[in-house]
Amino acid sequence: MNRFLRTTAAAALLIVAMATQAAHASDPKGNYIVRGIGARPCSDYIAAVGKSAQDVMPYVSWMEGYLTGINRLQPQTFDVSPVTEAAIIGQMVRNYCTTQPTLRFETAVAQLMNFFGPYKVAEQSQLVEVTIGDARAALRQSTLKWMQEKMKAQGQFTGTPDGLYGATTKTALLAFQKAANIPETGVPDARTLVAFIQKEAEAKGAKP
Repeated sequence: MNRFLRTTAAAALLIVAMATQAAHASDPKGNYIVRGIGARPCSDYIAAVGKSAQDVMPYVSWMEGYLTGINRLQPQTFDVSPVTEAAIIGQMVRNYCTTQPTLRFETAVAQLMNFFGPYKVAEQSQLVEVTIGDARAALRQSTLKWMQEKMKAQGQFTGTPDGLYGATTKTALLAFQKAANIPETGVPDARTLVAFIQKEAEAKGAKP
């Protein structure tokens, strides 16, 4: 977990630069009520992570319900997050919360989703699962296709982007991971996906 958090540290900081969208549902002054655990400060979530999985579970459950609500209400959205595993999203929220411990938990989750906005899954897409040794990934086919397109533009992927995992994609991912200085697994896991997003965000000028 610690290595993943270090890998995503810069990406979490980029959220501040990119999270400029106002709340869609609010009164004329931009105020709205946050119910339940979402109203607690990030410091409470950080403390829960340091205790036990049982203490963290209420936050993860609240977050999953929150993301489901976004998926239901936001136009052209099948899944607002390109990262499918709730535990990994929770790690990223925790990483961001460490930079702003007084921030409301709901705000931290919302800002992470704003960061993911350009990379959301717009339409229903099959889940692609890849396991090599101890490395595992589960992501949407459209997300893997996007990664293939980016690697093809960089000359790392020689096939046709189709969102399917095979030897050509594995070779390209190994090259990308080596260049990005992250664990070379050949698996399109969360830290690799975040590295793709971070690289594109930085290219667009979004800097901490």
